[in-house]
Amino acid sequence: MAISSAERKQIENEMIFRRLNEKLGSDLDALDVMHKEDGNLDLLHDDLLLIEFKCECSDEKCAVRISLRLSKYRELHLSRNDFIVKVDHQIDAIEKVISREDGYNVVKKIHSIPEPGDRLNITTLDNANK
Repeated sequence: MAISSAERKQIENEMIFRRLNEKLGSDLDALDVMHKEDGNLDLLHDDLLLIEFKCECSDEKCAVRISLRLSKYRELHLSRNDFIVKVDHQIDAIEKVISREDGYNVVKKIHSIPEPGDRLNITTLDNANK
């Protein structure tokens, strides 16, 4: 089943937001490596630390943050087709809710596409009031 250009743009935006969130986790890991090398063990990040991850919805203007522990974020993304979005930020045409959590949903993409470039797509979506 072919997907429309608009749906492809929406999926690509979500993948870019996920990539940004994953970079945050990688950066924390890199900092921990440096702290260990420098003997600054008191500066290691705590596994209980809540991180404000970006909502991975399709709206390029969405500024919602979702508080999660890094380990929980990584657990939720074991599948490359899964994304975290604020409640009601999912788009039924491209994804289905697979888990409802406190303050966010985990959605699974219906269609799989190759990883996009680094630029967000302008969409007609507006999650500002959701």
